[in-house]
Amino acid sequence: MTRTIKIILLLSGLGCLTACQQTMTPQTVVPPSTLPMVKTIAPPAQKTARPAPLQPHQHDDVWQRIRSQLSIAVPDNGAVNKWRKYYLSHPNFMVTIAKRAEPYLYYIVREIEKRNMPVELALLPIVESAYLPYGVSHMKAAGLWQFMPISAKRFGIVQNEWYDGRRDIVESTRAALDYFEFFHRSFDQDWLNAVAAFNSGEGRVGRAIKKNIKLGKGTDFWSLKLPAETTDFVPKLLAIADILKHAKQLDYTFTPIKNTPALAFIKLDSQLDLILAAQWANLKPAQLFALNPALSNTATSPNSPYQLLVPIAAAEPIKRKLASTSKQRWIRWHSHPIKSGDSLGEIARQYNVSVAAIKQLNQLKSNTIVLGKTLHVPLTNSDSHPLQLTSSRKKVIHTVKSGDNLWDISRRYKVKVQDILRWNKLSRNSLLRIKQKLRITL
Repeated sequence: MTRTIKIILLLSGLGCLTACQQTMTPQTVVPPSTLPMVKTIAPPAQKTARPAPLQPHQHDDVWQRIRSQLSIAVPDNGAVNKWRKYYLSHPNFMVTIAKRAEPYLYYIVREIEKRNMPVELALLPIVESAYLPYGVSHMKAAGLWQFMPISAKRFGIVQNEWYDGRRDIVESTRAALDYFEFFHRSFDQDWLNAVAAFNSGEGRVGRAIKKNIKLGKGTDFWSLKLPAETTDFVPKLLAIADILKHAKQLDYTFTPIKNTPALAFIKLDSQLDLILAAQWANLKPAQLFALNPALSNTATSPNSPYQLLVPIAAAEPIKRKLASTSKQRWIRWHSHPIKSGDSLGEIARQYNVSVAAIKQLNQLKSNTIVLGKTLHVPLTNSDSHPLQLTSSRKKVIHTVKSGDNLWDISRRYKVKVQDILRWNKLSRNSLLRIKQKLRITL
């Protein structure tokens, strides 16, 4: 016989009384340990918010700024792997590139960003010219972006006896990005085909695409039959971009470049002697020449405005001097009207300068001068440099013999391979010939 009993349990953890009924056999006692346990449920842990990724301008290093915006897919294929392996086996190459690119890279990246173009294009001068603004190929392409004379003219780059805009950092970058935008539109928004066209011309790429369409083949870069140089050109760019993206994992060093402007721009409406400008800012003339490689003389053109590139710290001193100095004193030479009986030798003695200085300043290829013309004669004051840059460096001619290569020659004369290429207008792929003459400046 069962009976119902009421057991009042005191649950101290809840702080209240709970009545419950249980059916029990007589004299059955329920031990406290068998009672249901009350669990306290903790609130869910809050997740730690990840820090927002840095904006491009917030990085300390321009290379990191580029890395954070890489967008072109890099395929895992033999062509890219070949050049990735090559660059990884030459770790000092990018150290040299960083040193050369330091004055220009921030500016170029910013110009690309303004146009919302792939930031990979900032790496292209590594492939084109190894970031040498004075670089000249065997095909006479010049500057960071290696413009040929005809393509330079097509995109509004000025070239004359005083100035070659292909070497101008600002003008050549503007024209290169115009060129890329044109190719991008021409080739159905395909950036790799646009890069290929920049190397070999849109006609060559266009014909390759048309041929593939007729054959029912793909029209992407990897499907096109193009010249060997172009076939390597795009994979080189992609290999460099991929190494930059994974530099930490690959233990590959890109020497940091500050993510801040390195250059200031000064607009000139009159001719300026760069040696004089360098004195005003306590700079070495070579520093200004390096930032203004488009100038063929030591002064800007007498007939055209010019945008002078200077280090940030030098901008204000030069601007102050320009403002406080009459334009007639921005340049340091005499204007000599050529009269009957004049000769270069006589004029040089009259002004105490060298014949070579007068010829260089006036772009003369011979000693012939014309009656009635005006000759510019550089000044040589005791407190200033002559307008003509004189060089004490020794020049030698090396005759190529069996077994020679550029690396060994550069080590023999203690110069850089890139300088030998530049002095002799050779490309990086040029083959040396037995008895070939190479000009070397020591």
